[in-house]
Amino acid sequence: MRHYKFQQMSLFFKLALVNATALCIVVFWSGSTIKDYACLLVNDYGMNGSVLNRELHVFFLQISVIAFFIVFLLHLFLLKRLIKPLKQLTEYAALIKKGKYPEPLKVANNDELGKLSEAFNNMAQTLKNNDEKRDEMLNDISHELRTPLTNLTGYLEGFQAGVIQPTPALYGLLLEETRRMTRMAEQINQLEGWTNFHQSCETVAIKHLTRETIDSFEHTFKEKNITIESNMEDGKVYASEDALKQVMYILFENVCFYDVGGRVMIIGEKIENVYRIKLLNNGQYIEPKYSERVFQRFYRSDSSRTLKTRGSGLGLSIAQEIILMLNGRIGLVTDGYDHCFWIELPLS
Repeated sequence: MRHYKFQQMSLFFKLALVNATALCIVVFWSGSTIKDYACLLVNDYGMNGSVLNRELHVFFLQISVIAFFIVFLLHLFLLKRLIKPLKQLTEYAALIKKGKYPEPLKVANNDELGKLSEAFNNMAQTLKNNDEKRDEMLNDISHELRTPLTNLTGYLEGFQAGVIQPTPALYGLLLEETRRMTRMAEQINQLEGWTNFHQSCETVAIKHLTRETIDSFEHTFKEKNITIESNMEDGKVYASEDALKQVMYILFENVCFYDVGGRVMIIGEKIENVYRIKLLNNGQYIEPKYSERVFQRFYRSDSSRTLKTRGSGLGLSIAQEIILMLNGRIGLVTDGYDHCFWIELPLS
């Protein structure tokens, strides 16, 4: 119990306790030793006067030197244990600088050094996660760009050699592929850029925001012969309006690309302390057991990645990143063709 209380003390009190303990030991030991020696000189040797004073001064000097080394060694031992985490922090920081991530520091105390070690562990884990995400994204980008660039190179070489005859339709496919790569580059920037929107969060009326998004897609829905119906309850959430609009935009854009039923239903309802939005439609086939994969970066249900594939495979990943940073949840429920994308956000 005493050991636990010592661990919970602040570093200031630990140092003060170490100093006070060392001081008490020295004062008590030196005082009692000098007293015993003085009694010995007077009683056993019959010393007094200047001779006694001289002997006591010499003995006091000797005791002071011994006490100094005792205090020094005691401080050295105790302080070494107290500041051991600082040495580990220095070593770990040097390893991280080299791109290596060792096992987290052990946090045994709840003092300033313990909190510093815990903060360092969190920072190191964040850096490690960011490096892993960066490497994963670079690999994904490299994989995604390799196929379209190979296709474009093959067609252009075919044009140059006269093996392939250019047609307006083929030019259109190639143009759409270059546009898809442009969209991919823009969405990669969005994926990194949506991480710093928290300062713009405010209370948002979700019904009004959804209505605005539907109105902005009205022309697109008409072109695609898609009818949209909505049944939204009033509710407010604390979020970034721009970020939330981006999520709704991504979901509606996804519907426009892949809808086959010609009818979309959006439902908003308050369930306990969350607001739940459901977007229902009949779309292209998605394997039910792979429904969670649609939120992975660059995942597309059309695994062939042909020139006819319009999506970049990043939109739903961006939507998920935003919703998670708003402390919400997003998912997909499907039987293969009838899809229900849902979002849950804490009520304001």
